[in-house]
Amino acid sequence: MSYLIILIILSLIWVPSAYAEDKLGEKPLVGGQCEYKQYEGTAEIISMTKIARSIHDPHERDEVKFKFVPYKRIEETFARTEGREFLLMLSNSSYPGQRFLEKYGIEVGKVFDCHLKVITKGTCTPVLFEFPSIKLDDYSVN
Repeated sequence: MSYLIILIILSLIWVPSAYAEDKLGEKPLVGGQCEYKQYEGTAEIISMTKIARSIHDPHERDEVKFKFVPYKRIEETFARTEGREFLLMLSNSSYPGQRFLEKYGIEVGKVFDCHLKVITKGTCTPVLFEFPSIKLDDYSVN
């Protein structure tokens, strides 16, 4: 009987750890195990404003706002973009710096290809923006 209990305990420990090892090599999904529907469109930079430096971040940063225009109508009412402005933030939720803006040619009036991702499954961030020509996780120039 004690061998059976030990076997059960070992299997409860081994199976989850083996599964975890299989998952280590996979690229983590943004927002966890959620699914998104993608809408293609364009983002036009509509304003850029210098923001004050802080003790926590001595670098000069810009608040960059854009408007998103989808190529087709967005079905999900909570994700509709008409008449709305959005902030262009880096992946770590910081504002972009001057060198980042220069590297990617970000300036008022410029239009970029953009994808709006709207959540369809899960409890992650409901709306995400992706810019194919801008690496929002490029901290080497920020």
